[in-house]
Amino acid sequence: MITVTRDFVRMFNPAVKALFQDAYDAQRNLASSLATFVDSSLPQEDYSFIGQIPIMQQWTDERSIKALKEYGFTITNKKFEATIGIQREVLEDERWGAIKMRIMGLADAAVAHYDQILFSLINGNGNAYDGTAFYHANHSNLISGASSALSATSLATGVAAMRKQKLDNGEPMDVNPTHLLVPPDLEMVGRQLVNSSFYPSEAGAGKPGNMATNIWRGQFEVVVSPRLTTATEWHLLDCSKRVKPFIVQQRVPITLESMDTDRESDSVFLRDEFLYGVRSRDNAGFGLYQLAYKSAGA
Repeated sequence: MITVTRDFVRMFNPAVKALFQDAYDAQRNLASSLATFVDSSLPQEDYSFIGQIPIMQQWTDERSIKALKEYGFTITNKKFEATIGIQREVLEDERWGAIKMRIMGLADAAVAHYDQILFSLINGNGNAYDGTAFYHANHSNLISGASSALSATSLATGVAAMRKQKLDNGEPMDVNPTHLLVPPDLEMVGRQLVNSSFYPSEAGAGKPGNMATNIWRGQFEVVVSPRLTTATEWHLLDCSKRVKPFIVQQRVPITLESMDTDRESDSVFLRDEFLYGVRSRDNAGFGLYQLAYKSAGA
């Protein structure tokens, strides 16, 4: 049996942090694919430049300077944490397997954090940079009704609507949808639409005369999330631009911390356990609404 002293804990903590980091780095969340990660240096950041994208034009006299628009938004950083306790007897009995699972579980929670704040944003459908809800009919990126269920036809409708999106100055945005985001209930339909060799016609699929080549094959990456709030909604997203449809702002990236061992902490003295926790300061916000399309489904 190990005698758990302060010196032992000081030597043990770097191993815990290395284990956490390895487990954290080995995983990937959806946010890393769907959102632009932006470093923050202030309590909140101003995004009045969103939507103000210049275009090249003939230089006839002086430069035409594009000032920041009156509208925009800010993303305010919030503080998040997750903490676990490891009992002294677990260390004394050298239960390394149990310790490893606790630390890896903490890494899982840290990885999931960015998906949590991202999908809270998506499901809340707050305002975009122009003061209108991100998904809104006025943005030409929201559809509902009997014909909006995920199908080859509705997918084509969504792609066409996205390709028609323009900058505020009227210039086409050259939108190129890259991701099809669906809930688990639509995973099979989504993968069939994107991966089938032949066009999955709604009427008579697989029958003679209905086997045209599927033009959507390999065009989108299907991503599935149970964090979507309905079983029928689906989203098309263009994540190929520098500014993606969503933004994750990081003031302090996720960091593993442990209780100071230079003195007997309250947790050790009162509860006979050592505390390890992750902390971050960050938040999520909307990028360009032109790069996203949502169907509520049938």
